[in-house]
Amino acid sequence: MKLNRKNKLLFLGIVLALIICYRFAIANTLAYYNEYKSQKELINNNLNNSDLFENLIQREKQLNKVLDQYNTVSGESFQNDLLKHITRLSEKHKLKIVDFKEPHSYAEENSNIKTYTFSLEGSFNGTLLLISNLENMPSLGFVKHINFTKKRNYKNNTNYLVTEIMLQKTETAQNK
Repeated sequence: MKLNRKNKLLFLGIVLALIICYRFAIANTLAYYNEYKSQKELINNNLNNSDLFENLIQREKQLNKVLDQYNTVSGESFQNDLLKHITRLSEKHKLKIVDFKEPHSYAEENSNIKTYTFSLEGSFNGTLLLISNLENMPSLGFVKHINFTKKRNYKNNTNYLVTEIMLQKTETAQNK
């Protein structure tokens, strides 16, 4: 096989492409993999350390005590408090509460998870502001799902936006 100018340029291009791939992709992947292995080894070494384990249990108990002070909302009153917050925010952002469904609850290992589903009608910006305010109140839970639906009122020949929001609250079962 004769190496003419086109074949030499093709060969040079392939070599250059391999060097660039190694430099920007493969080398970084290898570095991250080595870092991952060292972190995993460090975690495995620390899991066998009983002093560290006892220290973490003590920290968890202290954090639970502090968090219990701020978590004043519980039980059936939580749903009422959530509805008050949503009503206040919807009035502020000129939204209308269309639906507030019964909470769906299920239990996992050490926790009870409740999902509150409600629907709002109004502007997109107002809905985003309400969602932002809900996310900034961690005692109410966190937003799990948002569904925007554009609907048409044929009587008035207008469009409006209905937003369904799922808010999830996790309650831990504490051993006393």
